[in-house]
Amino acid sequence: MKFRYLALLSVCLFLFSCESPTTSEPPEPPAPKANMVLDGDFTKSMTSYDCPQFSGYIKNIGNGVGYNCMIEIRAFSDTGKNTIIDTANGFPGNLGNIDPGQRAFFEAIFFDLDSLDQIVAYDYEITWLDR
Repeated sequence: MKFRYLALLSVCLFLFSCESPTTSEPPEPPAPKANMVLDGDFTKSMTSYDCPQFSGYIKNIGNGVGYNCMIEIRAFSDTGKNTIIDTANGFPGNLGNIDPGQRAFFEAIFFDLDSLDQIVAYDYEITWLDR
């Protein structure tokens, strides 16, 4: 009886310890990704209807196409960036495709401000989708 249990245990261990042959496929290359960055500095001016605006260029430095690109600029009333006084959004390329290496112009208008002097500090965030 001991011999049967020992034989059964040996067979089970052998079967479960053997690796089944698998065919490993090469990993897929990573999908191309856009990478949008501010190209240069903002140009700050006033619109014809007396609202501050920032304009500039976004550049795709990635290896994929980006679209639905938006830059959000937040204006602060203090250097510590504790109080947001307005937000302006620009849409480079009118939300269309921006190919690798291309630049796209945007204008972002602060509708709730009367002067550029009100903006003590600012920051920005660029968002987009990859094709």
